[in-house]
Amino acid sequence: MKKVLVLLIFFALVAEVFIPATMAQQRGRSRFGRKARTAAIIGGGAATGALIGGKKGAAIGAGGTALYAMNRRAARRHFKPKTRRIGTVLGGTALGAGVGGAVAGKKAAAIGAAAGAGTSYIYTRRSRSYRRRN
Repeated sequence: MKKVLVLLIFFALVAEVFIPATMAQQRGRSRFGRKARTAAIIGGGAATGALIGGKKGAAIGAGGTALYAMNRRAARRHFKPKTRRIGTVLGGTALGAGVGGAVAGKKAAAIGAAAGAGTSYIYTRRSRSYRRRN
């Protein structure tokens, strides 16, 4: 059953990649709003991770997609730097907790969450895209 589920996810992702490429000629408005699209990206990553790896997979999927979604060019335009910084740190925390929990258990999940939060915060402080421009 798990193999069938993984195959369905794989084919859905392949369809997602190739079908919009053929429809790129149409320049209409998206049915998602600007900020709702970011939430949909994070929710889709969490759902995919949950299907593949349960709770720990959901944390890994949500954390990874949150890091991606908060650092897209569209997010840079439509979110305040403080909001993007918070989203990036929370995404790093979820990713670290998921990886730590998948590797060793609860104590490693706490250590991974702390490490993920710390590194993603350092990334946001060092990155030029988060700094205010004069």
